[in-house]
Amino acid sequence: MNFLDVQRLHDLERRVAALEARLDTTPDTAAARNCDTSPIPDLVTPIKNNPELVDGAVTFGGSVTLGIRTYDYQWDRPTHWVADHEWEEQIDRLAALAHPVRGEILRHLLCGPASAAELVDDCIVSSTGTAYHHLHALHAAGWLTKASGSYSIPPARVVPLMAIITACEAH
Repeated sequence: MNFLDVQRLHDLERRVAALEARLDTTPDTAAARNCDTSPIPDLVTPIKNNPELVDGAVTFGGSVTLGIRTYDYQWDRPTHWVADHEWEEQIDRLAALAHPVRGEILRHLLCGPASAAELVDDCIVSSTGTAYHHLHALHAAGWLTKASGSYSIPPARVVPLMAIITACEAH
């Protein structure tokens, strides 16, 4: 078993334990919070004290509430994984974001699903043709899903999208 497999197994064991701990939550508690998911416990293993992460790790995550939905998300990768793997897929996904209209579409969709016509009605785009052009690019890159004629941001993409925008601030 290589280092990446050991890291993945370790991460899965931690997450299964966290999910099992969440099973103790009663439905009334979740309903009172008015959210689709209950908060995920802290899944971060201290990097300095983890012998499996000899070269450190990159971790991002967040817990955000948008409207009535709460999104809890965390992702981490060992430093060598980020440095040693090809970035082509990630760069393609990032490139799909690199357009001001697409940014506005995504910012709008954080509030809820919308159709191409609704994006025109809300003055996000000038025509349905323009809407479909940008929606197709975002969908192909995995930033959107489509159901019943409306587009939305998949739950697993909300926090990463917000993390990317936040990471682009001047530091």
